[in-house]
Amino acid sequence: MDPSAKIKLLEVRLNTVIARGKDNQGICRRIQREIRNLKKQL
Repeated sequence: MDPSAKIKLLEVRLNTVIARGKDNQGICRRIQREIRNLKKQL
């Protein structure tokens, strides 16, 4: 899977986790870190 497609997938997952409104800070941080690292690779 190319990095741009993976970034889009992770952003969708991040938005879903945020929309649930539960205490998911650890999950959000991990997804955001993955997105940042993939953007650095581009």
